[in-house]
Amino acid sequence: MAVVSELKSLTIPIVMLGIIYVVSIVFFHNVEGWNFLDAAYYTTVTLATVGYGDLTPETNLGKVGAIVLIFTGVSTALYVITHLGILREKTIDPHVQRRIEMLRNLTSLQTGNVRSDEVRKIKAKIQKIKEAHEGKDQGFGRL
Repeated sequence: MAVVSELKSLTIPIVMLGIIYVVSIVFFHNVEGWNFLDAAYYTTVTLATVGYGDLTPETNLGKVGAIVLIFTGVSTALYVITHLGILREKTIDPHVQRRIEMLRNLTSLQTGNVRSDEVRKIKAKIQKIKEAHEGKDQGFGRL
């Protein structure tokens, strides 16, 4: 259910990004006199933060539009991309999630950036593993 709510929370930003994209294409077509393909190309290159520089706004209004596109469009695009990554992480196989969590814990331990409650949890897991192995060893000795 969390995945569905995450996906629903991305609906508005994705629609906003689409609106920004279409409005920017129409804006640059009208203000700069570019054809729709050039306007779409410039908008895509700007939103992707590539910035080839082969098309640049010449008018003052076009430059203001580019500034607005950079601040609104790029931030919205990065928001959507980031949350799609978070959504993807939540939908990964539980086995892979456990491994990722173990790696995060190891990284925290190695860097020293770990809270005391996390250390207690890790120690408890290690103790359970040791006890499980000791129980197996004792069981084999009885055969």
